[in-house]
Amino acid sequence: MKHLLPICIAAISFASCSSPKAYFSTTIRTKLENSNVPISKVQFYIDRDVEIRREVESSTTQVTAGKIKFENGKYVNIITLKKGTPGICTMTHPGKIDVSFDSGDNKYLTFGQLKKEDNNAPYTLYANSWLNDLGEIKYDGRQYYILPAGSEARLMIKKSVLSTAKVEKSEMGGRKVK
Repeated sequence: MKHLLPICIAAISFASCSSPKAYFSTTIRTKLENSNVPISKVQFYIDRDVEIRREVESSTTQVTAGKIKFENGKYVNIITLKKGTPGICTMTHPGKIDVSFDSGDNKYLTFGQLKKEDNNAPYTLYANSWLNDLGEIKYDGRQYYILPAGSEARLMIKKSVLSTAKVEKSEMGGRKVK
């Protein structure tokens, strides 16, 4: 009886440590697609804070999203995406998807499998090119740069989505000549 209490406490603390979310990967995408679960119906989440920036001409400081900041003699448009923000898939491509965390056309970020040989690698934020640790992307029809802290941002989904995906498996029994 003395040993039962520490075992119960350990079991409860172990269970509470497991995250209710899992990283979205090619393996998980395949499992969902094989179960006829549309990717557009899956709720996505970002695993860390992301900040994207662009320089704005002082004569055209009208901004539709984010905030304007005056830095080093330049106007900078900053858009932040906070860790845990929910998003939806707006378009699927082979090996990657577009996820929107804000309403409006062209307001999406692209995520995909960076390590082609590892189907369990999480879908990570894509950039069109890299310059001095800044990833260049198109967002809302404009060129922005991902700051280094957000360059490794990954997609997550609730683990409960995986329990709704059912894959039927069977084994062929073989046949013998009569």
